[in-house]
Amino acid sequence: MNGYKLLQLATATLIGCFFGAVHAVQPIKVQGSDFVNSVTGARFQIIGLAYQPGGSSGFNPGTDPLSDKGVCLRDATLMQRLGINTIRVYNLDPTLNHDDCASIFNAAGIYLLLDVNSPLPNQSLNRGEPWTSYNNDYLKRVFAVVEAFKSYPNTLGFFSGNEVINEESVEQVPDFIRAVTRDLKQYISKHVNRPIPVGYSAADVRSLLADTWAYLSCGIDDQPESKIDFFGLNSYSWCGDSSFTTSGYNVLVQQFSNTTIPVFFSEYGCNEVTPRIFTEVPVLYGPDMTTVMSGGLVYEYSQEVSNYGLVNLNDNKTVTLFGDYNALQEQYNKIDISQLESGNATATSLTPPTCASSLITTSGFPSGFKVPDQPDGASDIIDSGISDAPSGKMVDVTDTAVGETIYNPDGSELKGLELKKLADDQSNTPNSNDSGSSSGSGTASSTASGAQPSSSKQGTAPQGNKINGSIALMAAVLALLLKL
Repeated sequence: MNGYKLLQLATATLIGCFFGAVHAVQPIKVQGSDFVNSVTGARFQIIGLAYQPGGSSGFNPGTDPLSDKGVCLRDATLMQRLGINTIRVYNLDPTLNHDDCASIFNAAGIYLLLDVNSPLPNQSLNRGEPWTSYNNDYLKRVFAVVEAFKSYPNTLGFFSGNEVINEESVEQVPDFIRAVTRDLKQYISKHVNRPIPVGYSAADVRSLLADTWAYLSCGIDDQPESKIDFFGLNSYSWCGDSSFTTSGYNVLVQQFSNTTIPVFFSEYGCNEVTPRIFTEVPVLYGPDMTTVMSGGLVYEYSQEVSNYGLVNLNDNKTVTLFGDYNALQEQYNKIDISQLESGNATATSLTPPTCASSLITTSGFPSGFKVPDQPDGASDIIDSGISDAPSGKMVDVTDTAVGETIYNPDGSELKGLELKKLADDQSNTPNSNDSGSSSGSGTASSTASGAQPSSSKQGTAPQGNKINGSIALMAAVLALLLKL
């Protein structure tokens, strides 16, 4: 190795020592029907959770789930302790600063799956008249979400739509979803330094499900970007202590057995039987399903009007865990992570079929594959980028202790919770964070004052050893260079 190359290596090493405190997961990419770690090549299975405190109806510009540093630290720590590696966030304000929250989830080894739409006017496709909502103002909105999150390595992907296709949607909707997918992927190609997957989240309408997947995932020669990169299914068919066959999971596995893109549950967790015991988890991450499915996201983190919450967010920022949280954690702890990460050369080498009417099996489902042209001026927006584009960057996470009071289901306090900052090549796994111990008893009232962390839990560990080690390394490198 010549002196110049050695100097480059030494410089990179020293930069890593002094500025490498921003821990980063490795970006995920799509290969065939699998998600894979872009650096290690290991298969990635989504062990995830829907995260939209306040519910979709509670979304107001000026705040969103990834804009409050303290709340994100509290929730990311509880999620890391739970064992998840991905969250799905439905409604985002791209004008806000998300650096702290994205970095906190990143340090916890948790990826972000993000919807680009919102329930506000002109921020989603109209399933009754999609041509009226597909315009440049709408595209600027979805491109702004890309701009706001493109620089975070833990941005796993974007949903171009959620349950837009259903029994009430008009037949042109699938084509418009392909159009939005195309536009997003073209924008990402021009303005992001890595590919970020774009997919769709489907309603579990069994009469439409297979054709929705087939229509959106096949290839069109002159519209290659309109193909989705992954397919999410919102499924609640496993209720209580069900089974692989009773729930119909066996039918889904058969239905998607020849998929050429990752398929996963973008929502799951039936609440018709309570408390939920999540016996579907070992099956979803077991040999019956992992050959076809890429995991799933439990619905949902916080208790809302639909009664799916794992925790209750009290008015004073304290949190009460429900029994469902502990039940889900217990099931996650049974997952064989090494088996999940095993690669499959066949799955990663698959290519999509060419779009043809023969792929569609249901009468009345469109089969023309006529992707709409972009609105006038949209190509200029894609080429030049949106004006006043938001931007994000990773920041160091120095505070790791949870300051708010957390209550167990029995009312006792869960003390000593702390975010565990993972190494740069790690995503979170079950059992990775065992912080927190129960002591005493408490009442999870909405007016109780939050407990303060002890001095030993505030911030990060002392940095003296790290700095001294870096100085020693610098001295060693300089001594080596002087001998050249």
